[in-house]
Amino acid sequence: MSVPLSSITVHLDRLAQEIVREGWRAVPLYDGPHPLLRVFDPDVPEFGESITLAPGATSGIWWYRSSTGEDLAPHTKPIRAAERITRILIPYVTAALAARTRLREASKSPRPTPLADPDPSHAHTIAELRERFEGVVCWWGAYTKEWWAILSGGTQWEIVNAPDPDALIQLILETRAHR
Repeated sequence: MSVPLSSITVHLDRLAQEIVREGWRAVPLYDGPHPLLRVFDPDVPEFGESITLAPGATSGIWWYRSSTGEDLAPHTKPIRAAERITRILIPYVTAALAARTRLREASKSPRPTPLADPDPSHAHTIAELRERFEGVVCWWGAYTKEWWAILSGGTQWEIVNAPDPDALIQLILETRAHR
């Protein structure tokens, strides 16, 4: 089933309005073959969600879908989708902000403002880490200049960081072994 591009962007724009109400930043990226909405916290722009619109099982119902493939809510319920995105992002953003604060307090030096978009040179490494460790969220910390990962373990989350990807891999393996 095909839906006009303009219809998809209208629904993503409706979601963007709700996202902003929830306190997030929403950036529409409609140039590519699959329009999406980039959602992130302005204080942690290097980490976020990319939301698309995907056909549902019921004819005429489309779903807001996260970058992990999770169906968030039908296109008729952008408020519910925004709430789900908030629940997804809060643990990660909170952990990143806490780590940044802890590091800043330890070093007593100001950190440079990161670029709004992640460094493209890290994209390949991040993709490899995500492929190797399913369910682990990895990123390069523009403030800390370190590699980070969040590992889930049921209701527990653990955040680890390392100076390079190889050290991060070791920490992920060690953390998983102790669970």
